[in-house]
Amino acid sequence: MKYINLPAPRQGESRQLPFYFAVEEYVAKHFTDDDYFFIWQVEPTAMLGRNQLLENEVNEQYCREHGVHIYRRKSGGGTVYADRGCLQFSYITKEGNVNALFNDYIDLVVKAINRLGVAVSSSGRNDILVEGKKVAGAAFYRYGNRSVLHNTLLYSTDLDQLASCLKPSKKLESKGVKSNRQRVANLGDYTRLTLPQFVEQLRQLVCGDSQITLNQVHMQGVAQLEKPLASHEFVYDNSPSYTVKRSLILKDVGEIEARVQVKAGKIQYINLVGDYFLLGDLDRDLLARLQGVAYDREAVTQALDGVDTGKVIRNLTVMQFLRLLFGRPPHLPKPEWLKIDLTSTTTTRHTSDAVAGNHLNTICTSGLCPNKAECWKAGTATLMIGGNVCTRNCRFCNTPSGRPQPLDPYEPLNVAKAVAQLQLKHAVITSVDRDDLPDLGARHWSLTVKAIKELNPHTTVEVLIPDFQGRLDLVDMVLAEQPYIVGHNIETVRRLTPAVRSVAQYDQSLDVLRHIAERGFTAKSGLMLGLGETEQEVEQTMDDLLAAGCKILTIGQYLQPTLRHIAVKAYIKPSKFAQYKQLGEDKGFEQVVSGPFVRSSYHAEQYKTLQRQE
Repeated sequence: MKYINLPAPRQGESRQLPFYFAVEEYVAKHFTDDDYFFIWQVEPTAMLGRNQLLENEVNEQYCREHGVHIYRRKSGGGTVYADRGCLQFSYITKEGNVNALFNDYIDLVVKAINRLGVAVSSSGRNDILVEGKKVAGAAFYRYGNRSVLHNTLLYSTDLDQLASCLKPSKKLESKGVKSNRQRVANLGDYTRLTLPQFVEQLRQLVCGDSQITLNQVHMQGVAQLEKPLASHEFVYDNSPSYTVKRSLILKDVGEIEARVQVKAGKIQYINLVGDYFLLGDLDRDLLARLQGVAYDREAVTQALDGVDTGKVIRNLTVMQFLRLLFGRPPHLPKPEWLKIDLTSTTTTRHTSDAVAGNHLNTICTSGLCPNKAECWKAGTATLMIGGNVCTRNCRFCNTPSGRPQPLDPYEPLNVAKAVAQLQLKHAVITSVDRDDLPDLGARHWSLTVKAIKELNPHTTVEVLIPDFQGRLDLVDMVLAEQPYIVGHNIETVRRLTPAVRSVAQYDQSLDVLRHIAERGFTAKSGLMLGLGETEQEVEQTMDDLLAAGCKILTIGQYLQPTLRHIAVKAYIKPSKFAQYKQLGEDKGFEQVVSGPFVRSSYHAEQYKTLQRQE
C-alpha cells in the first residue's frame, strides 16, 4: 500500500471537502497498480451521506451562523461532522467484495491504533469504539473497478459543535440517547500523542515508507473532478423531494394543517387546510411569500417580516404559524454557569420599598433581569419611566406591549425621591417606548433628569434612551439636561435586527449614537449574544459602534423570558465573553463589560470615570 502526498496549496487556495473526494476519484481512476491511502483534515464541515435528507440530518441554521460548511459525499452511511481535530482516512483498493473490504480495512486500522497504545475495538461493520463510545466510522462506494473507502476519526474534535450541527437520529432517541454528543469520544483523550505525532506514526504503521506525490498535472485533473462535487446541485438538489404534513389545534384559531412540498431544501408548494376563519387572501398575502423559500425556521421568519398573519387567518400569530411548520423551537438546556444561586442572606426590602413607595417601575422586574437580587441587595436599581407598557413588541423583551396609560406627571419627582432614598451616587434611568405621544416621551425624559439633578446634586445620571424614531431634535431635549452617560442599545447584529427588534432599525440606532457622541457626551451601547449571530457579525457591530463614536460597550447573554419570545440559539461560554472584552478593548472602546449576566446597567456605578468632552 502506498501513501499519497499532496502538493502544498497555492497561495490563497482553500481546500474543502470536495477537493479530497476529487483526489480519491482521481487516484481510483488513474492509479490502478496498488492500494493507496492518505490522511487529511478540513475546516468545520457537516458531511452528508449520498442519499440523506439535509433537513433530517443537519441543523442548517446553526451551521450557517457558525461558519460550518455543508457538503455531500458519494458514499452511503450517515452524516458526520469534521473539523481540524478530526482525521479523515481515504483508502482506494481493487478489492470488490464489500464485506471483505470493510473487515480487512477496519481490522487494519484497529490494530494500528492498538499498537499506538490505545485499546480500541471494532463494532458492527464499520465503527471503531473506545470504552463503548464511537471514535471512528467508515463509508464506501465503487468507482469503476476500484473501491473507495473513507474513514472519519475523532481525535480532538469540538464535540459540542458536533452535537449542535447534527440532529440525533430517531434510532438513537428510541434508545434514550438524546444527543450525538452522548455516544462519541475523542481518541486524543486516551493518548499522550499529539495529533501530528499520531498521524505520522499511523502512516508508518499502515504504509511504511512506500509513497507517491501528486504533481500539478495531477492537480489539474483533480480540479475538474472537484467542481461537480462542490456544486450546489450535488449538495442540495440530491435531496429527494418530500412532503411534510403537520397539524395543530390552536386556541382562537381552530384546527389547521400545513401541507408542504420540499425540494432541494426549498418550499415548492404549501397549502393550509382546516376549519380556521379567513380574513384575507391566503394565497396572495401569505402562501405566495413562501414559494422558493428555504424550509427552515429562520428563512420563513424573514419571509414573513412585516406580515400580519392575524389579518389573513383570524387570530393566527407568526409564532403559531412557525410552530405549525416546524414544531416548538429546540430547547437548549441552560449550562451551569447560567444557573443563579438565589439564596439570600440579606434583604432587598430597602430597594423594593423605595421603588414601590414612589409608585415606580424598574426594568429589573419587567425585564426579568438575572441580576435583580444582587443589585437590589446593594441598594441599586434601574428605574423605568413612561409607565410599564411599551408601544413596541420586540421579540426579546418581556416588558408588556400594548396601549399605555397617560404619563404620570408626578413620576419625575418620584424618581428623584427614590434616588435620594436609595442614596445613589450614580442613577440609571431607562424607559418604555412611547410612540403614542407627539414628542415620543422626550419632554418627560427631560423633566425626569432635571428633577433628579435638582434633588440629588451630587448624583451622576446615566440615561438609556429609546431611538425616538430617529428624531434627533427629541434626543437633544434629553441631552439638554446634561446627563453624565447617554446609552442607546444596538441590541443585536445588523442581519438579525428585523427579526429581533420591533420598529427599530440598525442604522437608525447608529445615527442616534453618532449624534450623542457628536454633542460631546459619552455614548454607550449594549449587545446581546446567543440569538444566532456569528463572530464576524459581532466584530462588525463593534466596528460600526466605534465608527459612530460609542465609547462604552456592554455584552451579555440573551435569555428567553417566555416561550412566546425568540428562542435562544446558543449559550456563549464565559471564556468567549472574555475574548470579546479583549477584542473590544483592542479595537478602541474605553470600556467593555462582557459576561453572561451583563446587562446595560449592570454595575454601572463601578464603571471607570469617563470625562465628557467639552
